[in-house]
Amino acid sequence: MQCLQAAISQQIQDIGNGATDRKVGLVSFNDQVTVVGDGTEIPDMIGGDKLNDYDFLIKNGHEQGVKRMTKTIKDSQKHLSDKLMSLEETGPTALGPALATGVAMAAEGATGSQVVLCTDGLANIGIGSFDEVTDDEEMKKREEVYERIGQYAKSKGITVNIVSIVGDECNLETLSKIAELTGGEVERVDPISLTQNFANILSKPIIASNVVAKVLLHKGLQFRNVDPSLLSQNMSLMVKDIGNVNEDTEHMFEYTLKKISELIEMEDLDLTQIKSFPFQTQITYKALDGSKCIRVITSEQKISNEREEVERVANFDLLG
Repeated sequence: MQCLQAAISQQIQDIGNGATDRKVGLVSFNDQVTVVGDGTEIPDMIGGDKLNDYDFLIKNGHEQGVKRMTKTIKDSQKHLSDKLMSLEETGPTALGPALATGVAMAAEGATGSQVVLCTDGLANIGIGSFDEVTDDEEMKKREEVYERIGQYAKSKGITVNIVSIVGDECNLETLSKIAELTGGEVERVDPISLTQNFANILSKPIIASNVVAKVLLHKGLQFRNVDPSLLSQNMSLMVKDIGNVNEDTEHMFEYTLKKISELIEMEDLDLTQIKSFPFQTQITYKALDGSKCIRVITSEQKISNEREEVERVANFDLLG
């Protein structure tokens, strides 16, 4: 707990020194969820049956975001730090309810907001509890809770990052799917490394949300090693829902020639006359100011029958 407090305190200080217009909020959890928010109001407690009510948690989270996230870090820094240092490590782990609450609170903020979930224990109270899971069917129900939270966060342009402590069990496999859905980071760290890991996570701001990439190939080509659900019937169009992106986000695809039998049937296609293949990517996204945008990138790729010539200009880092 001391390492966690030190890590978060350092981030509050750094944000307060460099991005004073940001809002920063805190949610803690044990056998109940405590909504601290920006620290300027009396914390609100959520417990009992409410911890098992997904719809309540989301609705209440929105209300908490309006009520307890009113100040920027410039005005809330001392209050938030004081509340942070008063936290104590006790009892069970209402992780699912806390995560749903935090995501809903962030949804009341700006597009591109981030949630950092830090836990050293297995969720065992409320929605998403892994306690007393006895079979695959029960596990599937728990996983669906986190899938639902992840899809909700993605739709609101929120990134969820996961920080777990080495040596403790928190079912990172399930939680990491939320990070994957929202373009977040997953870190499993030693307590003394928390400060650096928090800094690394928050150093990559979201630059766009609700990103969807549509990639079009020449009709003589098709995608390879791509999920069939993303492809059109003729295998030459791929639509990928990417969600949130930062400056380091990368997505790649492979392509190859269609089967010779299919190419022969295309009467208007003479591959012997083709000197290059066209490619186009159409990217739709929501900018941080809320505007909906589209970017279209078109490129021509020359072809060659000389292997040595191709290898001279190949990007082996990309191929690797």
